[in-house]
Amino acid sequence: MDLQESFEALDSRAPDTYAQAVEAYCDGILRLHWNERLINKIFGRALQSHAAGRLVVQHYQWQLRGAPRPTLALLQRRMPGGARTLATFFAVLRLAGMVAVDIDPGDRRVRYLVPTPRLLDGLRTWVRHHLHCAEALGALPPGHAQRLDSDTDYFAAFLAGADHILDRLAETRGRFGGWDWFDQRDGGGRIAMLLLREHCRVHRPGEEGSTPFPLRASELAQRLGFSHSHVRNLVNEATAQGHLTQDAPRGLVALTPRFQAELQIWLQHLLGWFAETAAMAQHHLQARSQAPTHNKAAGVHNP
Repeated sequence: MDLQESFEALDSRAPDTYAQAVEAYCDGILRLHWNERLINKIFGRALQSHAAGRLVVQHYQWQLRGAPRPTLALLQRRMPGGARTLATFFAVLRLAGMVAVDIDPGDRRVRYLVPTPRLLDGLRTWVRHHLHCAEALGALPPGHAQRLDSDTDYFAAFLAGADHILDRLAETRGRFGGWDWFDQRDGGGRIAMLLLREHCRVHRPGEEGSTPFPLRASELAQRLGFSHSHVRNLVNEATAQGHLTQDAPRGLVALTPRFQAELQIWLQHLLGWFAETAAMAQHHLQARSQAPTHNKAAGVHNP
């Protein structure tokens, strides 16, 4: 079953469609990272994912709106974190074939960063998965996720407007409690996804409290390319922080009610931002189609 089919299989008449949709969402995120050591290493922390996102957004804003082309210096000015850290990260993306460099013909000292098809294809899958979940939960009308594959203009318009998502993520950093705590640690977001998925799998409609579930730390570490001790230490620290409870002799963990609530609020906000960006992309294309023909190409650059 692919990522789209997992959402199509949802039963809208089920008493707990929300838990089903969240389980499908988390499972899809994990399947995108299972046994992908390079991807997990490159995008282990939120800062790295957001830096790649800023590059793609700037690239499409240049194409569609005439904004400055992305350079390392431009992204360093607009991103928090050390300039050297970002330079190293983009160098790694070049080695991985996810970013290329164009030299300005008028000034060979200026080098533009260009997202390659490998990076864009992965990003399309990532965005599509979020839109499928937003559609399944009723936050977005059906059809947007599928349109990412069939309409290149819509895909470009979505990415050009995706700074809306990145800006909201930056503005709300630290407001989602346990999710932020996990997301600030290497692989923490993936581990939180697994915990939420397993919680949804054992959850029963109308059930109060949390049902414990087994945590297979060794398998999780192997699949995500981390050490077993890293996973165990993170789970133990999360327990000490009040995000989890553990039954160590039986190898069971459970999400605390507070952590459940924080994850739900975070996911609702995140999917809402994706839905808003999708609506903006559609509005942009509608406005463009209604504009006079001689204005449609204004400010548009071919890749």
